[in-house]
Amino acid sequence: MTRVRLALVPVLAVLAVFASPLASYASCVQPPAFQQALGEAEIVFVGTVASTANQGTWATVTVEEIWKGPDQPASVLVKGGPGGGAATSVDRTFEIGVKYVFFPSGATPDLTDNACTSTTPWSDGLVALRPSDAHAPAAAPQAESGFDFGGMLAPVAVALIVAGVLLAVGLVARSRRSD
Repeated sequence: MTRVRLALVPVLAVLAVFASPLASYASCVQPPAFQQALGEAEIVFVGTVASTANQGTWATVTVEEIWKGPDQPASVLVKGGPGGGAATSVDRTFEIGVKYVFFPSGATPDLTDNACTSTTPWSDGLVALRPSDAHAPAAAPQAESGFDFGGMLAPVAVALIVAGVLLAVGLVARSRRSD
């Protein structure tokens, strides 16, 4: 009986490894040359990684310049792998403080990237490939400063009306008692 249990341990361990949803394996071909990728991509922007999460596969990126595709906000999240501790063989990891030319897929706020794209760390040689229509990201909405008295007008008016009604009711009740 003990031998049967001992024999089952390695079998169960192998089954657990292959049945685990934590890792999936895929592969990709070499990404196209940078210039070809730039011509084929729907979204291309330059940005610096401000912070990472999910073991470095998710990057909060400060967008510096949009080379191709829709306007992006000044800060975006690029997911280089799945969340929840899962991993794939094509996950891309990012380094904080490093500037990249990103070739993500998807649309903001669901930008994804992986080792199969042409995303690459910035180098001075890439300046020559910068498109003439490259532009800054969309400006972040400005926070309003100061106090909004207009938003207080209706609640203050209601409070004054309620106070007036209560005062009138109190005066009427008081005059009835004195009679």
